[in-house]
Amino acid sequence: DSWWEAAAVICGPSVGSDMISAVAWARKGAPSLMPLTSDALEGQLEPSNGEGGSTERAARPTSNKGKRSARPGDDDSDEDSGLPALVSNLSFYKHGETDPHLQLREEDDDSEMDDLALEETDLMLISARSEEQFSTLEVHVYEEPVANLYTHHDVPLPVFPLCLAWLDCRPGLPLDHSAAAAANMVAVGTFAPHIEIWDLDVMDALEPAAVLGAQGALAADDQMSSAAAEALAAQGRADARKDKRGKKKKKKAVAEGHTDAVMALAWNSKQRNVLASGSADTTVRLWDLTGNHGQSIQALRHHSDKVQALAWNPAEPALLLSASFDRKASAVDVRVPSSVRSWRLSADAEAVAWDPHNAHAFVVSAEDGTINCYDGRSEGAPLWTTRAHQKAAAGIDFNPAVRGVLATGSVDRSIKLWDVSGAQPVQLALHSPNLGKVFCVAFHPDSPALLAAGGSKGKVAVWNTLECDAMQTRLPQAEAALGEDGRVLGGVVSGLGELEVNSTDSEGDAEGDAEGDAEGDEDGEADDAFEAGGGGGALDGEKGDLPAAARQGASAGHTTGGRGGRTGGRGRGGSAVRRKKAPVKVGKSRVNRR
Repeated sequence: DSWWEAAAVICGPSVGSDMISAVAWARKGAPSLMPLTSDALEGQLEPSNGEGGSTERAARPTSNKGKRSARPGDDDSDEDSGLPALVSNLSFYKHGETDPHLQLREEDDDSEMDDLALEETDLMLISARSEEQFSTLEVHVYEEPVANLYTHHDVPLPVFPLCLAWLDCRPGLPLDHSAAAAANMVAVGTFAPHIEIWDLDVMDALEPAAVLGAQGALAADDQMSSAAAEALAAQGRADARKDKRGKKKKKKAVAEGHTDAVMALAWNSKQRNVLASGSADTTVRLWDLTGNHGQSIQALRHHSDKVQALAWNPAEPALLLSASFDRKASAVDVRVPSSVRSWRLSADAEAVAWDPHNAHAFVVSAEDGTINCYDGRSEGAPLWTTRAHQKAAAGIDFNPAVRGVLATGSVDRSIKLWDVSGAQPVQLALHSPNLGKVFCVAFHPDSPALLAAGGSKGKVAVWNTLECDAMQTRLPQAEAALGEDGRVLGGVVSGLGELEVNSTDSEGDAEGDAEGDAEGDEDGEADDAFEAGGGGGALDGEKGDLPAAARQGASAGHTTGGRGGRTGGRGRGGSAVRRKKAPVKVGKSRVNRR
């Protein structure tokens, strides 16, 4: 009860409306095409001959239907007779498939597993969803050829989630281990002071694959010790499994970790075993995923208020960017922690991003809707500044394939695309999805036309930006699903079919900031509570300086949808039901300029 009471204090009356606080894409090809079970995963990681054996992924979970251990009185002569065996005054069939009274057969189980299997062209999207006193990590599948989105399975979380980071490093295994090279994991930061890492390929996971900083969280947090104790116990079981696989026990080190909510995560794709976290305790910590999970390997204390955003430089693996509610953005070489460069912001920070096509430039979005671009080599004035939105710019992301294209999402309910390659940004497109306040946006790293977003209405959307002429010009070789009218299917929401949106090209037309206040505002009372008192309380209950997603409150609805059409599944390891074809006829064709 402690975490949700804290969320209610922090967020006020707005707690209870659905919301998506974070989204993250998995890299193409990383997810297993056939989902695993916990037992199957243990079998893969368990060494044979005591020194490590095959760690290849199982093609499909094994089934024990129709199998049993030998019992006294069994007669092997009836092995193939199909007749009931006798033990005392009881009769039973040796194999379930020979029992005419059993309705579930092996082929039914195989069919269900086939429904859960992924196609080579499927893309995986992860979202952090919350509702009052209940949160889930939801795994969605986007069928790119037909522009269809559905929920594959979910993982209940004990604490309100704030941030996500996808990674392909399996915790507890060395980087050269064969199983570590095929990982599909996600790190989750929550109101708790520890970090959970979940295996996205395991359908029925009851606990995370690893917990970072559980010992420090337990020692530092008396009021919410139940969640910390649960995390610590889960980590203890994970350590026991590692020891069982033949790893030497490491000496216990002094527990050191966060003492407040984890508000930001960033995985280092160049140094795959390193994860950075930012917290409301004002610190930035680095974690070694292959080492001791009980304590961080480094703590950075160059901020004086809550750390809201983090990003690793794509070209310099040791250069870490952070932004905080102390209205500063900072870049630090983690090899030399004292080498900190800082830039002043006009308001509390919301998000940061390095330009993948210019390793020296980065952008910071703020609560007042401004976007600033800086040169990371010097602490000078911004290269450019723009008022991108009328309200907090909660999410930003650079397109990984097109130079100078930036996406921004805001609590004014709009998503915008910008050309930032010149001296001043130029708006390319305006998108008004039916998501409520937009808290997060993310381009797919391998399909750069796709932009995922989540917001205050508890919906996850994927927008194919190729419906905009400006993006078709910049991605001339891209392909997209087309509707019967020959136009690009621009957007889908998990479980709701086509996205009800307003998308306009804005090249040469910068009008229309889509504040969304005039539309029937289904969030009503929650919006009033959000706006009152500067957007809700703070983590320490003193001032309204939470990020947009956390200010909105903890909530997460339940979806049904698309090919998967998941219903239920709120228990641990909930999953999709049998897949169905997309409800619309579409064709896959090269996009031509209109």
